Amino acid sequence: MRNPYITGAYVAGNNHYGRVHLLDYLLRSEGRAYWVVGTRRIGKTSLLRHLELLAATGDRYVPLFWDLQGCGSLTCMGGYLGDAVRDHPERFEPLGVTHAMLDEEDPMVLLGILRRLVRRAGRELLLLGDETEALIGASRDEPEAAQRFHRQLTGGVGLRVVFASTRQIYRLHDVCCDWPTSPFLSGFDMSQTLGSLEPEAAEALITQAQAPEGCQVKVAAEVVEAIARATNNHPLLLQLLCSRLFREDGTLRLPGAEDLRVDPILAGFFEHDFRQLTQTDRRIVLAVHRAGPTEQADLKDIGGDNAAELAQRVHNLEALGYLRCSVDRVAVGNLFLASWLDAAADFLDALPASQTSESAMRTALARQSSESTASLVTQLNARRARLVELEGVRAREFLAVAPETLEEMAELQAEITEFRGLLERRQAA
Repeated sequence: MRNPYITGAYVAGNNHYGRVHLLDYLLRSEGRAYWVVGTRRIGKTSLLRHLELLAATGDRYVPLFWDLQGCGSLTCMGGYLGDAVRDHPERFEPLGVTHAMLDEEDPMVLLGILRRLVRRAGRELLLLGDETEALIGASRDEPEAAQRFHRQLTGGVGLRVVFASTRQIYRLHDVCCDWPTSPFLSGFDMSQTLGSLEPEAAEALITQAQAPEGCQVKVAAEVVEAIARATNNHPLLLQLLCSRLFREDGTLRLPGAEDLRVDPILAGFFEHDFRQLTQTDRRIVLAVHRAGPTEQADLKDIGGDNAAELAQRVHNLEALGYLRCSVDRVAVGNLFLASWLDAAADFLDALPASQTSESAMRTALARQSSESTASLVTQLNARRARLVELEGVRAREFLAVAPETLEEMAELQAEITEFRGLLERRQAA
């Protein structure tokens, strides 16, 4: 049997596992502009590509994946935007998009043209931006043009924007602090952090539950548990570890110490992401690593006097996979990261300060806290409304109610309990 685990490319379709609630939120929530933050190799490109695939099969959106990697100016971004449209003539030519239009190098002008043509067809343009850290330099070097571009992205009717980036994007708070208008990140919903997979989705990935019949992997329960414990359900680490554990008979063995080794490529990812942390966040991660599982209250001297800010920092670091929180303890997020921290101990304290200032990070955390709470409330209310709708169906159909309806009701009740608990913990913090 072929090793089915993918470690070097983005995934979409049946190879994409989990993120169901996040995908639904990004496609169906009331807002129009979203910015998803995650570490390197956590699945940002996969999320955007899967969104593109989902949107392309429906009739509401015309999706456009826009890769900004290597862009140094807004003119360059306009060229890349035109190239992205050229890659999909089947989507855009029927709308009246011509080659002459795509020669426009100003992304604001081209985006406006696309938005209007798509809207004329009774649909919305879904702009999916990857490697959007390029906007930091463009906003610094061309502030007036960047302000106009921000207005186009966040205020255009018929346009829905989903951008993804690492925490480096918070530097935009520093770059835009002197703008007379709203900062670039203003107007974007940044409540969603891309982190580990849900346990059910992680198990499905481990067993390749979405693979064709006969291509699924047989995995004992204790092996699934050991893999989840080692990786904390980080998608890249899941794929990497499962690939190492795969046997030709289509089963996975238990992991050993050698299977948890951090190779140079993985070490490079960890170091890059660690450099993006502010000094305070670095100290929190290192303190937890050196002390072992720690009570959050013991971190107050690192996080400062503001208990709410410390709680939000810990929550953010947990969402990004740096930490793993239980009821009363905080630990390092996964065994691979802990191993890298051991090996890198001699130089981590000497790393230069992050280019993201503490004030920029505090601004991001404050916005993220309020937006995360609002997001939880929105998702909780949506599930309550759907449950009420299905309860009406059950009352009408009584004994003839479909099993699928009862199954969906049970799932909704479990999700409502989960969201209510998350909301209560957030409000308590």
